[in-house]
Amino acid sequence: MKFRAIFLCLFLTLMLTLPSPSITQTRDESTPTRDPGKVYKIAILPFMIYSQENLDYLREGIYNILTSRITVEERIVVMERSVVERALYEERPTRLDEAAATKIGMKIGADYVVLGSITKVGDYFSLDARLINITEEKPPLSVFTQHKGIDDVMVKIGDFAQDIGHKILGRRTMGRRPGEPGQRRGTIERADRGSMDFKKSQAFDFEIKGLDIGDVDGDKKNELVMMDKHNLYLFKYDGQKLTLFQKIEAGNEHNFLTLDVCDVNRNGHAEIIVTSVVDDEPRSFILEYEEGKFRKITEKAGWFFRALDHPKEGLILLGQQRGSDGLPTDPVYRMVWKKKSFEKGPKMPFPKGTMIFGLALAPLRSKDTSDLIVIDDLEQLRMVAPDGKDLWSSRERYGGTTNSYDTKKKMDITIGYGTLPWRVYIPGRVLVRDLDGDGLNEVIINKNDTSGTRLFEHIRSFDSGRIHDLVWEEDGLTLNWKTRETKGYISDFQVKDVDNDGEPELVVSVVDSGTATTRTGTSKIYFYKLF
Repeated sequence: MKFRAIFLCLFLTLMLTLPSPSITQTRDESTPTRDPGKVYKIAILPFMIYSQENLDYLREGIYNILTSRITVEERIVVMERSVVERALYEERPTRLDEAAATKIGMKIGADYVVLGSITKVGDYFSLDARLINITEEKPPLSVFTQHKGIDDVMVKIGDFAQDIGHKILGRRTMGRRPGEPGQRRGTIERADRGSMDFKKSQAFDFEIKGLDIGDVDGDKKNELVMMDKHNLYLFKYDGQKLTLFQKIEAGNEHNFLTLDVCDVNRNGHAEIIVTSVVDDEPRSFILEYEEGKFRKITEKAGWFFRALDHPKEGLILLGQQRGSDGLPTDPVYRMVWKKKSFEKGPKMPFPKGTMIFGLALAPLRSKDTSDLIVIDDLEQLRMVAPDGKDLWSSRERYGGTTNSYDTKKKMDITIGYGTLPWRVYIPGRVLVRDLDGDGLNEVIINKNDTSGTRLFEHIRSFDSGRIHDLVWEEDGLTLNWKTRETKGYISDFQVKDVDNDGEPELVVSVVDSGTATTRTGTSKIYFYKLF
């Protein structure tokens, strides 16, 4: 346990220590030549902690941030803690310096080793870390920085993790000033002028309600998971064609609402997390691949689930319960893994009325403050400060979908012989990423449009859709780039490495357009190359 705790701290340090304007770095400015097929292994050695108080509570959060953001599928992996700890036990170095770190790294087959220390004096945290290249004779990447308060330290961790990836893979960040178009903008806007910028999948004879990407079967390669109303479809993608390798049926009584594919119990491969309702009762479940098959590690859960990329803790699982009227109700909880299942954890510090769908938490105005980005009932995109104060609201509609369920609560509208049930629409996904590597986060969101009026909200239909990339400038989010307009509405999207080439793609599900009565129920996947 002691090693494990120190292990986390080391990860923290490393993240803190990578590129930040306030950090002094020694860097090899030459652009390295990288083997695109090589998987680089990082060993995190025990990070020495010097403090008069117990800082154990920081370790798990730090570890989660670093492992989730350093790792690049099929390119960079963090070596298992047990392997590193065993090597330390066998070597028993009297001093954990660069020479000892290099020896341990060579022993366990690492390409890079991280070591360092964190010191707390009063309110100040000092970080001193090094990234050592085991396979090449190059000077270490050294970092020293100091921050007042642990919050600033935690915010820096994510930035450092990204910079480690840039260092190892030889990518150069492309800086730009706020308000200046990014280098990748033209690539996306050219998507309607040539097939080189995007690809389409074959047509599917079902309506895709959600998608996500991750290594769900433990083969070290990402799969694409889709869902319709009550089935899951697991596909392999080779860059040219999607090949179905498993279909999982849940039963016609289910109405699937959201899908997330990510490793929220930190066991090394992704879980499939489905929010589902039967009538208006949550019956959500989580699947995990074990011994050659998928089994439910959580089932018939009375929770609405959604994964959140937390700026300080990495990917976490959120849960929200159903109120007596069938609607999601306060508060939002963090779901905590307890050996064999997820259980209700602490309340999230979100403003009253926050719904876990159409939600993100990220630093946009500055690197030091994380704000909520939410899609409200009117499909307006809003930014909310930690104290609940509204910072900004869009004039345009974003995140609209036809994804919904009916509750037992009745509307004040009578048609024929009865009143209509209250219909809850599930807003689309909100992603926050730094896609162009300029150090500024971007909000990626779907924008579906209809040619008709929307006076009657009980029935929705959309004619076309686009993905918008927004950036914060001065006092609001403004358009950075957008994809071409698609014929048909966008039901879901994700930015992950779907073809396992080491670079993320923008993956979008598009459903045939039309009214609720004429929609054909066919779908396609669009793959946009971002790099």
